[in-house]
Amino acid sequence: MMRRPGFLAILLVGIVSASAWYLRDPAWLISYSSGLHPREVAEDGRSFRWTTGHASFFVPSDAHRITLPVRSLNESETDWPITVTVTIDDRVADRLTFRDQEWHEMTLRLPAAESRRVRRIDLKLDRVRSRLRGVQLGDVRVE
Repeated sequence: MMRRPGFLAILLVGIVSASAWYLRDPAWLISYSSGLHPREVAEDGRSFRWTTGHASFFVPSDAHRITLPVRSLNESETDWPITVTVTIDDRVADRLTFRDQEWHEMTLRLPAAESRRVRRIDLKLDRVRSRLRGVQLGDVRVE
């Protein structure tokens, strides 16, 4: 009878350890994103998604560089500019304040690959427009 609690404790530790290892770097994470509205097409034919105030997505960790086509649209002439801060794995990589309504390409070098399969890219905005729309994010290019 005394061996049973020990066995269950070892089994539980094994299950928790395996779950933590799996959830640290799951294969499905590469297709996960948050804070992005459904895909739309701009009047110039460019495909984009509106961001909310904080959008996240993942890219392969062996990528060397990513290019983010981004644009901010004003709803009126008196709108304040939106500032976007881009982070890679929670480290600030770039910041851009939109003073016009043109597309801007933010090209970012990614740090050397680590042990994980993916890197998290976050776009954090200082404000959003109506309907929780922040900026338009075009198709991200990964090199």
